[in-house]
Amino acid sequence: MPELPEVETIVRDLNLELKNKKIIAIESRDKKIFRLTARDVKNLIGRTVKSVRRRAKMIIIDFGANYLIIHLKMTGQLVYKTKSSVIAGGHPIANEGRELPNKFTRVILRFNDKSLLYFNDVRRFGWMKLMSAQEWARFNEKLGVEPLSRNFTLEYFKNFLWRKRKSTVKQALLDQKYISGIGNIYADESLFAARIKPFRRAHSLKPREIKKLWQAIPEILRRAIKHRGTSFNDYVDARGEAGNFIKYLKIYGRAGEKCKNCGRPIKKMKLGGRGAHWCDYCQK
Repeated sequence: MPELPEVETIVRDLNLELKNKKIIAIESRDKKIFRLTARDVKNLIGRTVKSVRRRAKMIIIDFGANYLIIHLKMTGQLVYKTKSSVIAGGHPIANEGRELPNKFTRVILRFNDKSLLYFNDVRRFGWMKLMSAQEWARFNEKLGVEPLSRNFTLEYFKNFLWRKRKSTVKQALLDQKYISGIGNIYADESLFAARIKPFRRAHSLKPREIKKLWQAIPEILRRAIKHRGTSFNDYVDARGEAGNFIKYLKIYGRAGEKCKNCGRPIKKMKLGGRGAHWCDYCQK
């Protein structure tokens, strides 16, 4: 699933491309993904995109009075196509996804300059929803603090860990009700940077460890955004680049390989139904 850095990368690209463009048509090919009434569609047609931004792992296309919320989930992909270029972000889709539209295309948005935005999804876990400003405000209140915001204070982090004290620290970091946008990759990388084993209980962390982890989370996320996230795909973006943070991963996805710090083998276990990676020597 694309995490905060991958979604932030998609949002920055799309904001540059879609801002001030008018939507002229919406084609829904899958009612599970995109449940809009004819009235909803009619209300969107002719609306101008004010901005594209991120909240947690979601993409928000702001039309002023309405918000189109997109969640890519496990296998979602957005592809923006103009006459001269193709920009994509999210889950890579191999050969079958090269043609547009394709068998995985669920929704197509058409804009006044003849550009198109495709929402492709292999396993149909993703979704698109239209919300009013009031509906979005209520939905937004249920989401956790952004780890790159001023609200992500050390005091908030301490209180959060106290609430999740019986949980493992890795599982606590994945709870979107408290901190938004962190998934498997960046939880593992942050814990490695803070030298904390993922399966330790939150209540076992010492004050200096809490502070170190609090500092590591935004540092890792900002570095990943700088390198355009970890995801690879067959497309390149408007700048001809693709996400390459995978080259800088120190722990995630490297089970059995040598730790880049100490040379000992990296271990992996199932934790709450998800994989957790750690170095027995470097993390305590």
